[in-house]
Amino acid sequence: MNKLWFKIKLKIFFVFFQKVRILFYAFISNHAIDAKKLQPVLANGEGSIIIGENVVFGVRESPYFYSGYTYLDVRKKESRITIGDNCFINNSACMISDGKSITIGDNCLIGVNFQVIDSDFHDLDPAQRFGGKNILKKDVVIENNVFISNNVTVLKGVSIGTNSVLGSGCVVTKDIPSNVIVAGNPAKVIKTL
Repeated sequence: MNKLWFKIKLKIFFVFFQKVRILFYAFISNHAIDAKKLQPVLANGEGSIIIGENVVFGVRESPYFYSGYTYLDVRKKESRITIGDNCFINNSACMISDGKSITIGDNCLIGVNFQVIDSDFHDLDPAQRFGGKNILKKDVVIENNVFISNNVTVLKGVSIGTNSVLGSGCVVTKDIPSNVIVAGNPAKVIKTL
């Protein structure tokens, strides 16, 4: 009986702990996120964040549920992150727009530790690396019904076609056509759907 009671108390504690984390991150964000949040979402910056209907952040049965959070950052006024309808975004996602846009279509499924960026953030010239002016920025577009596995990075200027699958750990540096499976670093087409 004591073990059962301990498990019940522990479960109550973790539910309360997660709710407090979600509220705290919402409080320190400067964007309100209207979506189902099973995990905290930190949303900051001067740009705009647009979230579609039935978007879910966080997955209980996945790593980093109690320790991670989703990070959305629209650093400049012209920065934009758009997430379409019916998207599921697993734990510890990071999306940073530094002056362009990141667009995720409808019905996308995104795994743990997803990262997408629209900028180099720093000049490649060593003499200009801190505060340089020649920073490349390009829009990122992820079309509808894309399945993105765990630990995937999508870099600036990339377009990912409808229904495509990105394998675990891939780094996407170039456009991906529709209806393909890609894997590797850099990501390459390995199969057509």
